[in-house]
Amino acid sequence: MTDPNPQPETLDRGPEDAVGAAGTPQHDPPLRLVDLIDLETLQAIQDGFAELAQMATSIRDDKGRLVTQPSRSSRFCDLLGGARHDNEACSISNYAAAAAAKTADAPVKYVCHAGLVQFAASIRAKDRLLGTIVLGDLPERPITRDEVARLARTHHVDEEELRLAARKLPTCSDVNMRAAISFLQLFANTLTRLCYQQVVLQERIDELTLLADTSRLLSSTLEPDLVLDNIVRTLAEVMNVKACSLRLLNETGDELVIKATYGLSKAYLKKGPVLVAENPHDQEALRGQIITIPDMRTDPHVRYPEEARREGLVSSLAVGLIARGKPLGTLHIYTDRPHAFPAEEVRLFRSIADQAAATVYNAQLVDQIAQTRQQQRELALAAGVQRRLLPARPPKAPGYDFFAVTVSSQEVGGDLHDWIELPRANIGIAVGDVAGKGVPGAILMASLRAALRAQAEHVYELDHIMDRVNQGLTAETEPSEFATLFYGVLDTRARRLTYSTAGHEPPVLLRGDEVRRLAVGGPLLGVDREATYDFEAVALQIGDTLVVFSDGAFDATNFAGERFGRERLLESIRRHAGHPAERMVHEIRWDIRRFAGLAPRADDMTLLVVKVLAT
Repeated sequence: MTDPNPQPETLDRGPEDAVGAAGTPQHDPPLRLVDLIDLETLQAIQDGFAELAQMATSIRDDKGRLVTQPSRSSRFCDLLGGARHDNEACSISNYAAAAAAKTADAPVKYVCHAGLVQFAASIRAKDRLLGTIVLGDLPERPITRDEVARLARTHHVDEEELRLAARKLPTCSDVNMRAAISFLQLFANTLTRLCYQQVVLQERIDELTLLADTSRLLSSTLEPDLVLDNIVRTLAEVMNVKACSLRLLNETGDELVIKATYGLSKAYLKKGPVLVAENPHDQEALRGQIITIPDMRTDPHVRYPEEARREGLVSSLAVGLIARGKPLGTLHIYTDRPHAFPAEEVRLFRSIADQAAATVYNAQLVDQIAQTRQQQRELALAAGVQRRLLPARPPKAPGYDFFAVTVSSQEVGGDLHDWIELPRANIGIAVGDVAGKGVPGAILMASLRAALRAQAEHVYELDHIMDRVNQGLTAETEPSEFATLFYGVLDTRARRLTYSTAGHEPPVLLRGDEVRRLAVGGPLLGVDREATYDFEAVALQIGDTLVVFSDGAFDATNFAGERFGRERLLESIRRHAGHPAERMVHEIRWDIRRFAGLAPRADDMTLLVVKVLAT
């Protein structure tokens, strides 16, 4: 009969501490068998197995303690150990059987303190011992009278009653024992598979719960700076690492700029730029790869190994932040000791990084929308200001019909037309076109209008007016900023137009079938400070029609890429010359629109008409 003497440290040790990503011990609550399979189900499975095997069977935890009520327990064992076989000698035997099964891959044989043979097989889930199945409690030979007497004295039970119980114990033959062992192994494997499936399912549930909580934390705000801070803090806490950093690509896409950190010193953050071309790991991460660096201090592709050593960074995991196929930046976590990231941690890291990428993308999108709306509000205000700069209505003068329109291709534009009331029944007529569109063009247009009006109201020689406007623009603008301008003064009493052009498309003067282009003037405004401008005086007659336009009128393009052109414009002017000025302008615009169709306007457009009528 065997009298085991197990080592307490082997029998009493619980599950080993798990080690987190940062190498810090984590005392997770131990996983129990009843957490995976409920006690009622375990008892039913065990009872069925015991009936099939015709042997006593029990399921015990990783310490050897009973989890279920023993099945087919003999009277002999109940007398010695009680209903649950929990006296000291039985407990020690059970501990020893559990310890032996814990380190074995197959069922192990054990002889208990009472001389009964037991076979124990471990129940595991993902290399974690959950318990043991114990089968047997049968003698290999009949128990002698002396052995019964000693056991009765030791455990204080009635000797005769124990002897009667011992006689009823069948001996276990080798054939039955081998069959029972095979059955036990099959049973243990079945329970192990059930437990493993439950562990995997529970891990997936825990991971989904964690990701849901992480998603809630990451999306708790859409303010860009707070979003990034949330990401690095949440990731560091969830992954239990020393530090975390998030970098985003700059506008040119050649540098990763630090945007948020957790657990990193200011000295480390000042180590130097992170250029994509110099960092193979970051290049791979931006292509969607998970990058594992076992030791940053010795990895040949780490750009700043000495700085990592001083910061206490050892192992690292990196992934690109990619949303809708667009790389946004990189996310790194760092440990303070060597760590091999298992597949579960890598999968969790990837999942959180994907959520972080979507959160960053959405935050950037919200920020862009906010900026766009602000720009739209500013453009709307600018458009209102520009509309006020254009004349609200054409002038009125006996014997003349005036009308003009300026249409911007964007919210605001760079075309202008103006009527300037001058002394002695004179009217200034201006059409300008500045380089550029949108807000820059609108600003330059406002400057041109202000400069022209300032000169026109105090200077009467047209060449001097154009000279001074040119000098002012040249001094105040960049070389790429320039303008074209037609400016004329109409003497309504003398029916005389004095004009000058500055690089502008020559207006046309229609007199019957005759078409005359008014092309006297000089070069563009704002380019050459020393440029000079000529002028010409033209006598007007009743029935004359003056049409001034910007290049947007003939540069209109249809979807086939064909321009409206000067010839079509002149033809349209001829065709509608018999109409009043306002209708003539609208008909010309309709011809242009019909030609271009739904193609977007590429340029601003101005049309101005002056008709000389009979008084």
